[in-house]
Amino acid sequence: MSEEREERRSTPIYQQIAAQVRADIAEGRLVPGQLVPSEAELVRLYGVSRATVRWAVAQLRQEGVVYTIRAEGTYVGPAEVPRIRLPQKREEIARHLVERITGGEFMEGDRFPSETQLSIDYQAARNTIRAAVELLRREGWVSTWPVKGTFVNDRDCWPDEPG
Repeated sequence: MSEEREERRSTPIYQQIAAQVRADIAEGRLVPGQLVPSEAELVRLYGVSRATVRWAVAQLRQEGVVYTIRAEGTYVGPAEVPRIRLPQKREEIARHLVERITGGEFMEGDRFPSETQLSIDYQAARNTIRAAVELLRREGWVSTWPVKGTFVNDRDCWPDEPG
């Protein structure tokens, strides 16, 4: 067995993942201010548990290689580095949900899918889904009632221009 392969076998997986992210940064595949792939993407990519990915990200954060903003994600570089502002996932999800409402998939008065179901549908964290639904609520597309859930508002509550 080669020395490199033996070293890889003896190095914890989370450290191997952290090393790969560092290499991606060093080789320019990830640049300062860019989002690091999500936990879910890293879990799929490496075939490991979410806990393993979290340990890898925690190590990178401790080293100052990345920083995390709750409900947004983990970015390359120290927090002072300006983030590359692509449409955030919550905004993309909210825009798509508006299309589903205006397209008639969700009718006025319909109960909106749960956060859990939307998390599955969009392969996104519940905090991201919660933020997307909050955008819809602020714009008047949906209303949430304690215990009952979230429902599509009547058309007269919808904004004049979608999104």
